[in-house]
Amino acid sequence: MNFEEKYEFAKDKFKSFSNYIEISDFRQFLLLILNIEGDGAEAIMRQLGMGSKNKTLLPYDPFKKTYYTKVISGLSMKNQLKIYIKSKKINESLQNNSDSKIFTDNLSDFERKNLLPNKFALIIPSIVDSLDKDHEEINNKEITPIIESLYVDLAEFIASQNLKFIFLLEDDIADILFTVNMSIAPDNNSPKQIQFFDVYIDEDKEIRNHTFIRMKKEEIDMEFMNEIKDYSHSDIFKSHFTIIVKIKSFNLL
Repeated sequence: MNFEEKYEFAKDKFKSFSNYIEISDFRQFLLLILNIEGDGAEAIMRQLGMGSKNKTLLPYDPFKKTYYTKVISGLSMKNQLKIYIKSKKINESLQNNSDSKIFTDNLSDFERKNLLPNKFALIIPSIVDSLDKDHEEINNKEITPIIESLYVDLAEFIASQNLKFIFLLEDDIADILFTVNMSIAPDNNSPKQIQFFDVYIDEDKEIRNHTFIRMKKEEIDMEFMNEIKDYSHSDIFKSHFTIIVKIKSFNLL
């Protein structure tokens, strides 16, 4: 595809975007939640116990049977991106040990030993989000997707933005890797909202079967992997890891 074809292809795929992202893989969802605070390598350092972060909140809606998190994507609390995955709830509401089931089922031994700090708590309260009760109001909010940047090279995309995670939308024609940027509305009462995206088109679909992209600091070479293992702390400190998070849908909860 040439530039114009890639642009139109991506624009068409985001037509159904409505501020909701459904994740298809629980492991990738968990990694996303654990790293959604902080930036790039600093987030990894926090996971290594070298930062101040010591708890993460992961709400669970027992009626919709979903884990979810919300990210403010605009200048107003009304501009919130909701990321969720449908799943049964794990019994415990507080996960503060590396051998808790949620970690043993979804992280490798190396990841549990090295990516979880000694003092860490993943709190999973049961919360019904009342902002979801009026879907008509959400449906009436017209979102205009704008492809702000179309990257030619994935490594340059990651390096230029120091990406700690990137979303991946699979398609038979080509896969779309993207980040969700600032969302704006003409005014608070406007029925319209503009959502910006940065995009890379993977025509070879070579990234979809991996979970991490590793880049050494000050280098542009990429290494694709499914788990982090067999690295020394020095190697991790010198590396930048980007989590690949597969999208299942843009459906409302």
